[in-house]
Amino acid sequence: MQWFSFLFSLSALVGSVSAAQDSNNDETIVQMVYNYNPSRVAAVVTGSLYLLTSACLFARLFSNRAWWGLCLPVGSMNMAIGFFIRMGLQQNPNSLILFISQHLMILVSPSAFLVFNYVLYGRFVTNCVNPSYSWTPPRKVSTWFSISDLITSLIQSVGAGMQSSRSTSTEKLGVNIALAGFALQTVSFALFILLFLRVYKRIRADSISPSSETWGPIMPTLLFSSAMFMVRCIYRTVEYAQGSGGYLMTHELWLYLFATLPFFIGITVYIPFWPSKYLVEQTDLPMSKS
Repeated sequence: MQWFSFLFSLSALVGSVSAAQDSNNDETIVQMVYNYNPSRVAAVVTGSLYLLTSACLFARLFSNRAWWGLCLPVGSMNMAIGFFIRMGLQQNPNSLILFISQHLMILVSPSAFLVFNYVLYGRFVTNCVNPSYSWTPPRKVSTWFSISDLITSLIQSVGAGMQSSRSTSTEKLGVNIALAGFALQTVSFALFILLFLRVYKRIRADSISPSSETWGPIMPTLLFSSAMFMVRCIYRTVEYAQGSGGYLMTHELWLYLFATLPFFIGITVYIPFWPSKYLVEQTDLPMSKS
């Protein structure tokens, strides 16, 4: 599903960039779409940090043979590649290949981070506590929410493809469509967080103390990571609510502060608290509860 989203986004961006070039030949692709010149230094530092994080996560993955978590280090590696490609935009602001490659790597890769949290939720509720604590079958959570992310990503891509139109009305419609995509994604992820909080409430209602259980560290780690991801969702929604000429969209600093940094924090927390260390096949006390 992620590759389908990637290809759909690719076609949308090609249309967006082509429209931008046709509408004003005096401006570069980067100026037309971003309205600023991307910082080479920021891209190098960010790419290096994500690459280092990816190496640490791969080490955790292989040492624990937790293949179900492969999407996390792969997503981090793709983010690193995206920012390394972004470095070249300063010297080649009209390179269609560079622009599309870095944009899609940075845009699509975070979906892997969300999927990791969805899968972890299912494994935690199924293996460690009572599956009845979950509003929905825990094993289906990753499928349902991944489909939701796919749909909202496609909506965002359609909006992005319309943003650089020479028609003012079409451009405005594109911004509104992208805004709807980000808003729906924010609502979807908020529902996931509420789903997890409901499990925590049920655990406490059964007089179970997570801190005394082997699986205890999973709960604050997953909640903290999800909170970081939510920061990015809210940022993107506010960014597009301001419009294509808005302050957030035309200043690169906020991209790093409210989108890139929260994702980085949200995945690095799994380096010291790799979930498979705490996942257990069963815990007698929670599983005995009905």
